[in-house]
Amino acid sequence: MTGPVAPGSGGAGAVDRSSDRGANARTLAIALLSLVAFVLLTLAVAGRIAMPFDPPILAFARTLDGLPDVWRGLSESANIPLVVIGLGMVVWLVATHRRREAFLVLIMLAAVTLGSEGIKELVARPRPSGTDPGVPGVVYSYPSGHVLEALTILGIITIRGWRSSRPLAGRVAFTVVVIVWVIFVGLARMALNAHYPSDVLGGALGGIGALSLYAWLTRPGAWADQTAAHPREGKPANHGSSVSRQPSPSTG
Repeated sequence: MTGPVAPGSGGAGAVDRSSDRGANARTLAIALLSLVAFVLLTLAVAGRIAMPFDPPILAFARTLDGLPDVWRGLSESANIPLVVIGLGMVVWLVATHRRREAFLVLIMLAAVTLGSEGIKELVARPRPSGTDPGVPGVVYSYPSGHVLEALTILGIITIRGWRSSRPLAGRVAFTVVVIVWVIFVGLARMALNAHYPSDVLGGALGGIGALSLYAWLTRPGAWADQTAAHPREGKPANHGSSVSRQPSPSTG
């Protein structure tokens, strides 16, 4: 029979490792489920299957079009400005010797921007009838690239902030702001009659999948973890301080 676990014997560490493995498994499961759901929705839209929730939600969003300048501002905030922020993050990661994570973020930026445009061309879903020709973007509708890019880029920033040592209240507040912002971007795209609700859902599913993959690939000890990408971290500043000093010979 084993005796009680003594303090510092590693029992708490084993529990922490088990908890981390469970959290990592859940993150990977969310990524896979989100991407599978995105693929299924994409196939349904490409097959011209009618989404029963599209007409009522779009009709409600269209009742909110009394402030077009506000909706346009929200919509455009998730376009070029976010791409610039994302590229700025890549530069910052490279400058701080997190090159693997920088490479991962760059790949994800390319996937969500170029990939969404490519899917639009393949699915070829027309935008809702009566779309304002002044609304920028390609002629096709699915998925919402604005929602996909906003969720991915702002989500990466949120994950990095959440893992930091900043006060919990600030991290929670920033997370809430990002969630509300992404929701309003999706609402703006529908209020401008530029997207169906299923377009917004597709962008959200793709963004959740990309974010979950980012979180999994940058988990502690993973390939793109900042400590793995920056091997100098954690080394003592003065290596000479670890050398024991020899007593000087006696002179007397």
